[in-house]
Amino acid sequence: MAIRFFNQQSDYLHCGSPDDPRLFHADSSDQIQVWSPQVGQGYTQTIPLREGLSLVILDYSIHSTFLYKNSRRSPFLEFEFQIEGSAAGQSAFVPHLVQRDSFGIRSAQPRQLKVEVLFSAPMFETCAHTVVEYFPPQDRAMLYDWASWVYRSRHGLNAKSPQTAFGQILSGTIASPELFSANDPFESLDFCAFGRFWRSMTSEMHQIVNQLLSCPHGGQIRRAYLEDKALELVALMLRGMNHLNAISYPLVGDDLDRIYQAGRILARNLNNPPSIKALARQVGLNRFKLNQGFHQVYGTTPFRYLRCCRLALAGHLLITSDLAIEAVAHKVGYTSRSNFATAFRQQFGLNPKALQLHSQYVPQSKSLAS
Repeated sequence: MAIRFFNQQSDYLHCGSPDDPRLFHADSSDQIQVWSPQVGQGYTQTIPLREGLSLVILDYSIHSTFLYKNSRRSPFLEFEFQIEGSAAGQSAFVPHLVQRDSFGIRSAQPRQLKVEVLFSAPMFETCAHTVVEYFPPQDRAMLYDWASWVYRSRHGLNAKSPQTAFGQILSGTIASPELFSANDPFESLDFCAFGRFWRSMTSEMHQIVNQLLSCPHGGQIRRAYLEDKALELVALMLRGMNHLNAISYPLVGDDLDRIYQAGRILARNLNNPPSIKALARQVGLNRFKLNQGFHQVYGTTPFRYLRCCRLALAGHLLITSDLAIEAVAHKVGYTSRSNFATAFRQQFGLNPKALQLHSQYVPQSKSLAS
């Protein structure tokens, strides 16, 4: 099977028109991109609301798996609200902090309909500091530990405080390193632990999303209306995160710390992970609390979390290294090539061999996008 590789986004997303009848509503100031029929169909509609704040409506499907290069030079924050697709009814916060070229896989998938609210400069830094205060304490501590390590690796000394180090990364005073760095003690997968926060959408969120899609106004009134609704949507999500952190966690204090410790143990022992029973004993929890805690913190079971970590690293290695497939499988903990191929195909929609054959088109020593 031929797998296409796109060196830039404009290779598979082309300029469209605000007159496209598929759009819910549009204005001449909107940026419309339509999917290349080579790989999919649908559109992405970016609506600028003010400097540093955009609303994006995405309605598309992908019929052909492909590889792509993503060049990111400016960090931004993404609030995502999924209406239709594999994560329908879910909202997510995704911080894009690392400035880098990355390579990823887009798998074939049915219709995806979602709304995104994006914060970039000059609103990025202020928004990021605000959002971090809504993080669960363990996620916030992990983020600050990572920022302190970045500061130390750049300056050779400790920052006055973790908040100072994080602020310098946000402002661009010091550049954040690429993930999957050989010298990074957080080495990709720990960082991915707080790379996306999922929450079920509330009825209020659904109502506002519907209002965003059915905006009856035009011109400046439209922009003001959409900005008001977008900020209201973000506020609802942040209040929901804060509410859950404050009263809804069945695990608190040391138990939550132990769940994060268990996640780090799995992420750092992909080729020889402990059993669930041994992992629970190692972090001082019973199996029920361990499973309950993984659902609470990572939104999945320990086994599925381990599988996700393994396949993320495997995809990275297949693209960026000369390792044979058997060696990649062994490095991430699979003793059977066929079992590895099956799991990889279920995750990415293509065989490891197909990805490896096409990685010759991808410059080496780069990171696989999550």
